[in-house]
Amino acid sequence: MKIIHENINSKINSLLRIDKGGNIIECSSSDFQDYLGLNVENIDYFKIPKETNEPYITSIERQGQIIVTAPLFETTEYTPYPNFIGEFKGALMSIIELKYLYNLYLLPALKTQNNHYLIINAKTNQMIDKSTHLSEYEDLKLNLPELKDGFATIVNIAGFGDTIITVSNLILGSENWRLILITPIKTVNNEILSIQYRLFFSLGIVVLVICIIVGILIFLKRSNDATELKLKEAQVTLEKLGINIEVEQDKFNQADIALESKKIYLIKEDHENHAYELFINTLNNGFAGLGLVRDDPKKVKEKYNLFKTPFIWLTNQKIPEIPCETNIENLFVIINQFIKKSQKSVILINRLDYLIKENGFENVIKKLHALKDSINSSNSIVILSINPELILDYEIKAIEAETIDLYGKHLKSRVELSSIEMEILKFVNEHNIINRLVSYKDITLKFNITKPTTRSKISRLEKLGLLSVEQRGRVKAIKASSAGRKILG
Repeated sequence: MKIIHENINSKINSLLRIDKGGNIIECSSSDFQDYLGLNVENIDYFKIPKETNEPYITSIERQGQIIVTAPLFETTEYTPYPNFIGEFKGALMSIIELKYLYNLYLLPALKTQNNHYLIINAKTNQMIDKSTHLSEYEDLKLNLPELKDGFATIVNIAGFGDTIITVSNLILGSENWRLILITPIKTVNNEILSIQYRLFFSLGIVVLVICIIVGILIFLKRSNDATELKLKEAQVTLEKLGINIEVEQDKFNQADIALESKKIYLIKEDHENHAYELFINTLNNGFAGLGLVRDDPKKVKEKYNLFKTPFIWLTNQKIPEIPCETNIENLFVIINQFIKKSQKSVILINRLDYLIKENGFENVIKKLHALKDSINSSNSIVILSINPELILDYEIKAIEAETIDLYGKHLKSRVELSSIEMEILKFVNEHNIINRLVSYKDITLKFNITKPTTRSKISRLEKLGLLSVEQRGRVKAIKASSAGRKILG
């Protein structure tokens, strides 16, 4: 019983055990030791629960007390503490002091001694219990407004002055009581001020946090405005050159290699084919493209069917309606602006050797270093095309150190092909260059050979890694691989 009482002490004042004969044989609290040895067989709080096997709650047994009894004659269903297990038969009884009950309804910051309570019967409006220093209920109710559950107000009561009145209903068994808490304001001024100070302090912290958050938001807004301003300035620069950022749609996938973002790729060649195919392949993946080329951009667009992608002509001549530039400083600014404005972009710099000749190697390599740093923080790809025969060995090595030499380390050796196989490879590559699909039927008609012969030739070239075949709807599209293009080169 002692262990049980320690776990319920804040809720129940005492716990007594009654055997089936009505004898009180154990008590958990020293305050009620006088109950031990009593026989309550014929008293309602034992007799009624024994007969009904239901819990029972008395009215006032002694001044300011009620008794709650739970029967354990056949079942432990009503045991108030779940860990109470045993073969005991009888009843558990608890005596509850009403004078402490009102403490459950007080704000923890208010001291109990500064409050008074009054318990009345909600049906008969008769007083059941009250605080010692409180006047008689008949005198008090003249100053009390109409009371109901959850009611709270401030009224002036003789002897107390302005007083806080709060009301709560208590249902105990068949009894319906009303607990009235009476708190004179003059007795709790210090507590109220303490609560107000705490609230003001909490409010101050909230206001401070809000000010900090607002400050951060203002800072972020200004930073965003500054960024947008820079982007607008970049847009003006690109617009001056007539450069718009657009994405090509449904272009034939040329290259057999997929490029990764945040990389600079180097294509060493004496013609532009490989670099353009990689460029087009990346455009097909939803990248916005910008090309820096040595050839007339109008012819480049027509040749590769690229009518949305902007190009800058690497020439010192000023051509109407075509952006022209060779200065590496200006080109680097334009490239950076394009990268920042695009969600993902691919930059083709065709004939880097020409820019080295125009600007000097040291200036170009410095910008290449800066460009590599720039794309590391963006979703961008850079493709460099260079003729290694037109620059010095140490220059090509310095460029290789900052880039990925895509084909230089993996060239396939030349293989023996028949004349018709070589012509088929050449035919496919020429169509690939102009972004045109080639089918089995095209080859059969072009070379006037049978379908089985076409399949045999294509199969051999595919096994050698010189051609690749892709299913495009009902048609199988054929394209030359990088190895096939190297053999043709």
